[in-house]
Amino acid sequence: MVVMAIGVLLVLALLGGALALAVWRIVRGPTILDRMIGSDMVLTTVLVVIAAAMVIRRDLTALPVLVVIAATSVFATVAVARAVTPSSDPSDDGLGAAKVGTDVDARTDAAADADATVDEGGTP
Repeated sequence: MVVMAIGVLLVLALLGGALALAVWRIVRGPTILDRMIGSDMVLTTVLVVIAAAMVIRRDLTALPVLVVIAATSVFATVAVARAVTPSSDPSDDGLGAAKVGTDVDARTDAAADADATVDEGGTP
């Protein structure tokens, strides 16, 4: 019983250290990606603490909580990754809305200019 208590205290101390470092990473930054890594570490540490408590108590009732926290972490990471990744399309402003002055407008303007040149008697 004493060995188990020492083991639990050791695991909690290590997880507490990991949590402190993760919070430090969130506060320190400096970029959004650093903060996302820190928040992923916090959520992972929370997952491990809940899982360790489940093992110690020999109880699986918190399993749905683990699934929800893990899914939240994955979705948040994907959302941040999509937000900070530059688009390969040069006309994409990143907002998902059509921009005025896109390639179609440029081609239409060029065709109109060519027609105007031909109408004026110039060479296209």
